[in-house]
Amino acid sequence: MHIAILSRNKSLHSIRRLLQEARKARAKCDIVNPLECQLIVDGAQSRILVGTQLVPRYDVILPRIGASITAYGLAVVKQFEALGQFVINPSHAIADSRDKMRSLQLLAQAGLQVPATALTRSPRGLRLAVQAVKGMPVVLKTLQGTQGVGVMLVHTPISLGSVLETLRGLDQDVILQQFIAEGAGRDYRAFVIGNRVVAAMMRTAAEGDFRSNIHQGGEGRLVQLSPAYERVAIRAARVHGLQIAGVDLMQTHSGPAVIEVNSSPGFEGIEKATRLNIAGMIIRFMIAEVKKKMKKNRK
Repeated sequence: MHIAILSRNKSLHSIRRLLQEARKARAKCDIVNPLECQLIVDGAQSRILVGTQLVPRYDVILPRIGASITAYGLAVVKQFEALGQFVINPSHAIADSRDKMRSLQLLAQAGLQVPATALTRSPRGLRLAVQAVKGMPVVLKTLQGTQGVGVMLVHTPISLGSVLETLRGLDQDVILQQFIAEGAGRDYRAFVIGNRVVAAMMRTAAEGDFRSNIHQGGEGRLVQLSPAYERVAIRAARVHGLQIAGVDLMQTHSGPAVIEVNSSPGFEGIEKATRLNIAGMIIRFMIAEVKKKMKKNRK
């Protein structure tokens, strides 16, 4: 079994853990830096090079692409797909999950509950947008941010106008989102692999913050999600076309709301919180998917 993981940082906890588990499974595993990939498109001679070396044919490829290199990373994933290589989490699924507005559109279209959200560039429409997200305070999010970066809580219309003007000056589109008071400072991260939630933790924000992200100082602890929450998490991943995903849920008076779907979820925090071998589950899932695909092709 020959696995490739697309990542530009071998020292990340998730990458080190995946390499450890691949070795345990006796699978060869290469870490391929997408920024070092050269993409050649030339009909039947299309190929991917790293330096002067032709990238080999892998049994399965797992993209672990950071948000800062989304565009280039997606081009690399699309080239692997065009060459007929088997990719876990396809390029369209990564792209849809990375764009917060597109992700929410897909979730709402599928009938899943999401926070009321508005995307606007019109200063004249700002009052209506605030009303649409249930009034002040509002949560502002940049369209491409991750790990709580680019997320702000704004309490007054004057502050909102000022922040939006600054962000627009930096060519940043942002969404306005409903502040869910009953769930503030706490959410649930469900780790989905295939058709099941393999682990879940409740994340609690650091004192004085409303963001529960572990990277922003939040704390996580093991929880057992109710069947209703698990069904929503699995559906949210499936709607995006993701086989491996982190789904963030928040409790509301009307049930679980999907806050975000992550196509390249870190799992250091959830492994520590749950003491579960998430990396091993990912590697075993990938190997099982390859075997399933090979068996199907033989028929």
